[in-house]
Amino acid sequence: MTAQSPIIGILSYGAGNTGSVQRALSRLGIPSAIVTTAEDIATVNGLIFPGAGAARAAMENLERRGLVDVLRAYEKPFLGLCLGMQLLFDASEEGPTGCLGIIPGRVRALLPGVTTPHMGWNRLSTGDYAYFVHSYCCEPADASVITMTARYGSDLCAGVRQRNFLGLQWHPETSGATGDRSLLSFASLCK
Repeated sequence: MTAQSPIIGILSYGAGNTGSVQRALSRLGIPSAIVTTAEDIATVNGLIFPGAGAARAAMENLERRGLVDVLRAYEKPFLGLCLGMQLLFDASEEGPTGCLGIIPGRVRALLPGVTTPHMGWNRLSTGDYAYFVHSYCCEPADASVITMTARYGSDLCAGVRQRNFLGLQWHPETSGATGDRSLLSFASLCK
């Protein structure tokens, strides 16, 4: 990358929806680049960890690429989307899998009695609507990190923030105006 590095890096780790996140940022006029190495990550002002895929495969990919400690030590604005948010926690029932351990808590399967995956538009506790696609949900050890919830059988954690680490269980790149506002807000932190 050049001295004119993009504001936001989008982490490519062998899973995730990097292309759709980059298209959404481009549509909003937010400079971005796909990043794959620790060296790339060091050149951007903020990092989006997109989500799609399985926890164990994603963690194995991060380990193989030598990115686990890089992500744990990251000090710039960081946004985890869907699986990217789930991997911020200690462990996931999916696998089961040990995760990054940045936010204390666990990721569990959606409760019995609800259709899995939770897919489609749902109302956030903020009053906005967002697009979800997930079969697991986060349970922070400290509820004060929860920034928003959504109702799906029970109240689910739909957003978190701890220090520079933010997470959204939903997909801002496919959530219309709600998602656009979230991406623009994150970009404002990355200047």
